[in-house]
Amino acid sequence: MPRTRDGALLAAAGIRFGSHAEAGGDVIVADARAAEAHGIAAAELVDGKTLAEAERLWDALRIDRSSTLAAVGGGTTTDLVGFVAATYMRGIDWITVPSTLVGQVDASIGGKVGIDTPQGKNLVGAFHWPAATVIDTSLLQTLPDEERRNGLAEVVKTGLLAGEPYWALGSEEMVRSCAAFKAAICLRDPYEAGDRAQLNLGHTFGHALEAASDYTVSHGRAVALGLLAALRLSGLEDDARVVQDVLGPAPVAVDRDRAWAALQRDKKALAGRIRLVLLERPGEPRVTSEVEPERVRAALDALIA
Repeated sequence: MPRTRDGALLAAAGIRFGSHAEAGGDVIVADARAAEAHGIAAAELVDGKTLAEAERLWDALRIDRSSTLAAVGGGTTTDLVGFVAATYMRGIDWITVPSTLVGQVDASIGGKVGIDTPQGKNLVGAFHWPAATVIDTSLLQTLPDEERRNGLAEVVKTGLLAGEPYWALGSEEMVRSCAAFKAAICLRDPYEAGDRAQLNLGHTFGHALEAASDYTVSHGRAVALGLLAALRLSGLEDDARVVQDVLGPAPVAVDRDRAWAALQRDKKALAGRIRLVLLERPGEPRVTSEVEPERVRAALDALIA
């Protein structure tokens, strides 16, 4: 995707590259790690994206409908704050400042916001586009290795969908390319009625592994394993080896039956049939519910130690 095209897509989606200090907002909400690492004087600190955290924020806010919330942190924080903004006084403006690689290439783009429930991830949520997404790649300099690996899984996913090895680019160009690719899809399909479903590549399996581990398995590791399963079901063993080489995910020790039950409850299922994103080849995704359950179960089991 040419750089000029990238710029137009980013602008259309309200995404700009710059300093996080320029973000503004009447109330700043951050997670503790972002606040400490980047010297952010947050009015509110949050931990997790549960209904209890959302209720705590609703109770703490002393703003009116013309106010703007600013969220600084990883995908968990931006999901939560976006959900609070979508529901407080039936919706107020918000700005997102993603401080992790996952956030900058994926989670903060496209307006999907939500919270987790005991039944699964993001089962309660809304579409509420931020007024602006401010991407400051200097925030990535303090990321722990584990967080960088989490984000790299989303970079590899995006590269497979685009048919481009985004993971081989320099940091700024990698983030810009991934952000522009996702922005293009979300602008075409803002409410996930069609094309946007491809962004779930690897996530049906990944979310099942996360749920079966009580979310002790990191999102990035789960998605990396999910990519392996999707590529194997697609018959793309060479690309599966690329994922293995770049991300190196090891099987996880979770209960197989519990993971299978979680996968069957996936919110993207259609008429009781498991819906998966597979690839004809890199750059050509397809969404299907025609894969036999036995093959899906075998692909899931291969990810479990």
